[in-house]
Amino acid sequence: MLRRTWILFGARLAMARRGGGPIPALLFLSALAAGLALLVRDLLPAFPYAFFALATGALVLGPPLLSDLGAILRQDPGLEWLAALPARATERTLARVLHLGLLLAALVGAWCAPFALLAPEAFGLAARLGLPALALAQGLGLAALLIWAQQLFLARAQALFVLFETALFAGLVIALLALLGRLPELARLTPDAAAIAWLPPAWFATAVVRGGGALVVPAIVCLASVGALLAVPASEQRPGVRRGAFERALEPLRRLARRLWVREEERGAFELVFAALPREREVALRTLPMLGIPLAFLLLGASGAQAPGDAWRGDVLALLLFTVGIYLPLLLTHVPLSETPEAAWILRLAPRTSEALVRGTIKALFVRWLLPLYLGLLILGLALGQGGLIARLWLPATLLGLLLLRALYPRCVRGLPLSKAPDELRVEIDWAGLLSTLAVALTLLAVLANRFLSWPMGLAFALLLAVAERVLSARPSARG
Repeated sequence: MLRRTWILFGARLAMARRGGGPIPALLFLSALAAGLALLVRDLLPAFPYAFFALATGALVLGPPLLSDLGAILRQDPGLEWLAALPARATERTLARVLHLGLLLAALVGAWCAPFALLAPEAFGLAARLGLPALALAQGLGLAALLIWAQQLFLARAQALFVLFETALFAGLVIALLALLGRLPELARLTPDAAAIAWLPPAWFATAVVRGGGALVVPAIVCLASVGALLAVPASEQRPGVRRGAFERALEPLRRLARRLWVREEERGAFELVFAALPREREVALRTLPMLGIPLAFLLLGASGAQAPGDAWRGDVLALLLFTVGIYLPLLLTHVPLSETPEAAWILRLAPRTSEALVRGTIKALFVRWLLPLYLGLLILGLALGQGGLIARLWLPATLLGLLLLRALYPRCVRGLPLSKAPDELRVEIDWAGLLSTLAVALTLLAVLANRFLSWPMGLAFALLLAVAERVLSARPSARG
């Protein structure tokens, strides 16, 4: 049994390596964790330090468990082939859980190792060694909870689960910022504090600093979580996201774009990507919840303002308008993703040029994803009493989003739209470099535009962006 499980486990690892290794992501997590550890090590005693490391670690694990890591258990693309092998269902399940456990351990180690190495002097050797181990136990509990939530939601209410994910992402950002903003209060916490007694990171942090009997609860959670993960059923494929009220509301935009903007040779790619890509379940689960991050900053900005016309709200709204482009690399890398990649022959054999395919896909992405987001920000700005800011900045920000979409497409998209299975999707991007560059540049642009861009200057800037977008659209770099 163990030999067959090990062979299946090795085959899964070999298949995963085809999609690129996780080394860049692990290095990024380690660098971020080291920066936070250096920030708090002189401010927090042993227990608050362990609580901070475990709480932020749980927040960091949430997004991958809701996307790539969760997909390991909720879906098995080779289920039919594996069922024909001389291996029991138990062995196939063990191989999948081992695969998830290895990736989870790598992420936890990348996050907790800097915290353990840079811990304050009050941390003994046992606590330093126990922190990553207990963080892994906590990660297994979080994995069991989130993956079973996916199983239950996706079988009955896919759209509701996407909304749940989006709200969860917003909550993760708010919780992380709350931890960083309340370090003095955090430093006064003790293992017996009633305010955090219901939080799982407090249970595991208590075990880190006390050991002994405090390890009982983490051990029970770990064993129960492994049992729950072994019970997760795998399926070869599930239905995509169904057409809902939001998609029906976008129908006028689609028709208007097709009539006034989309050329004849671009319509095939435009219609296919507009209709099919949002219904790919994995695309929806991996991209739409990330909108919770700007939503979190909006909620924080709105709660920090004292009046509808407050300058703070205007600054937050301007920042959101211009930093939507940070979301684009994530969206674009998933354009080739599909649970039915065999149907890509429709695009390969279509009587069109590769340039027309790229142009049609870009226009579909803009109309289906970006434009509704900017329209939402437009409505929100008007509701917050920021009509003057919207008149100055909305059109330039929207055209900047289209320009960035067109410029980033050849850098981020590898292959035809809807042509790669989830396990074959390759992401060969320097995420840290690309996202940090976009974040710094767009944030600086937002500040400058909000401070110095008048209404006439905003119109002139929008005209300049429209000309630049027109020039780029005439010579795209196709990857068909």
